[in-house]
Amino acid sequence: MFEIGRIRFRAFVKNDLSYLEKWENSREVTLYSRGDPLVFKSTEDIERQFQETLEDEDRHRFMIEMKENGKNIGVATYKERGSKVKNADIGTYIGEQDYWNQSIGKEIALGLCEVLFFHKNFDRLSAWSSSFNKRSHKVLESVGFQNSGRARKSGYVFGKRIDWLMFDLLREEYMSNRESYLEDILGPESEGYVNRQCKIRLNDH
Repeated sequence: MFEIGRIRFRAFVKNDLSYLEKWENSREVTLYSRGDPLVFKSTEDIERQFQETLEDEDRHRFMIEMKENGKNIGVATYKERGSKVKNADIGTYIGEQDYWNQSIGKEIALGLCEVLFFHKNFDRLSAWSSSFNKRSHKVLESVGFQNSGRARKSGYVFGKRIDWLMFDLLREEYMSNRESYLEDILGPESEGYVNRQCKIRLNDH
């Protein structure tokens, strides 16, 4: 379990599949989470994907819940790639639309950077986003991601060809600006977060 800002990252368990089924069959959620609003998933699809994630040691999924009430609101994932350079592809979405437009997405992105860069020493993170998903772009840019590539006309939404954009971030880029990202996104709570999560407490025993 990992806490930052208003949210908590925790392990994804089978009881969470009902939330995933709800979100993966929402037109609005899937439009922004994967740029394809009409590919719905059955209960069997959800269960199969859950099992595949369990069996793939390189794929990791977190349930995101609110600390104040324990409500499940979304998902964060990363998939490890490469051996010589420690890379990961990340993905996030907020399934509960009541929590959209509250800057929680920035806290989720910041949390992933903290987990993967600060605690797990990854070298590079990458993320893909549809060209129309401006909110996603702002979230990624808020923690230092840069637009580093474009797959032109590689998607199709609402009768139009769309581009997909790749964003990436290097560990040294994040770490050199880490303090400012924490302060910008967490505000006055950044100091408390650092004290709780990021200091090793030594004892005399």
